[in-house]
Amino acid sequence: EAAPEWQSLHILQLPDLAPATATAPALALAAATATATALAPATVLFTSGSTGTPKAVLHRFENHYFNALGANRNMPFGPGDRWLLALPLYHAGGLAILFRALLGGGAVVIPGSPQQLAASMETFQITHVSLVATQLYRLLQTPDAGWSRSLRAMLIGGSAVPEPLIRAAVQRRLPIFTTYGCTEMASQITTTAPGAGLERLLTSGRLLPYRQLKIAEDGEILVRGQTLFAGYLDRTGLHPATDRDGWFATGDLGYLDAAGYLHVTGRKDNMFISGGENIQPEEIERALLRLDGVVQALVVPVSHAEFGMRPVAFLQMRAGPDWQPERIMAHLERHLPRFKMPDALYPWPQELQQPGIKPNRRQFARLAREMKLR
Repeated sequence: EAAPEWQSLHILQLPDLAPATATAPALALAAATATATALAPATVLFTSGSTGTPKAVLHRFENHYFNALGANRNMPFGPGDRWLLALPLYHAGGLAILFRALLGGGAVVIPGSPQQLAASMETFQITHVSLVATQLYRLLQTPDAGWSRSLRAMLIGGSAVPEPLIRAAVQRRLPIFTTYGCTEMASQITTTAPGAGLERLLTSGRLLPYRQLKIAEDGEILVRGQTLFAGYLDRTGLHPATDRDGWFATGDLGYLDAAGYLHVTGRKDNMFISGGENIQPEEIERALLRLDGVVQALVVPVSHAEFGMRPVAFLQMRAGPDWQPERIMAHLERHLPRFKMPDALYPWPQELQQPGIKPNRRQFARLAREMKLR
């Protein structure tokens, strides 16, 4: 798909690069300068590090530009609109909002306090907001005194969104969009369309413009396109991270259905073997999140003398339901084969510091090992 020429983009040129009376050589210089600006290093973001050491991701300006261009085509954002900055700017999902505003002409609203999400949405008559699943859950627990009245788009991502949470948002008639993205692609890769029904919202949507995606033979999601980062930075320099055909291996597993919608099934490096059987923690987590009262679930492996590794689960429960392991295990027996049943259920550790927007699996794995020794 053809993109606008760089020299036509006000966002990429200085006012004095090519005045109205400019000669042909001056216009050529302005075009070259705009192109150079597009290819210049723009930002460094760190990956979440939820499954390993955070990596420094270098983006060029063009990566953010094309990400915003494709995102705004699917979810229009322009003059008169107000996007609440509810995600941190050190996260790709937060930073991307600024580029969508620069390109589309909408306003970005910075909330006074992250804890007062609903109040900010009501006060500033927010039209757009990006949230992770935990934020959506807390918002749905807040009486709607008007915070959704002006809302036209609610982008939900960051990690897998529990099915009951999506159903609850649909029942409240919230204009939600589900999405899949990664830091290396400058945020969104796939997203559902406006007005998508529940069946589509239970997927991660379809590919946005200026991105390409395919599924490898082992089920890994591969991506490339004009939003793809330049490489990883370390003390030795910049290191590209694509194969010879330009594909980046995301480390995520998934599949495309017949209609082209992406279904993300888990992280490749989260999978472990127990007694010769492959176990994907996210499958167990999805089963746990179907149970009424479960807000968050995270499954990690612990060592086992006979089976090598076995799953254990941490659960955050909604205020009200008692901690009833028997009820939880009975629910899992209806959804999982026996070898995938967790050996232990632990309450969510409130004291565990989580600096990012995703739970850090390494910290939970370390805590599980400690609890096993107690």
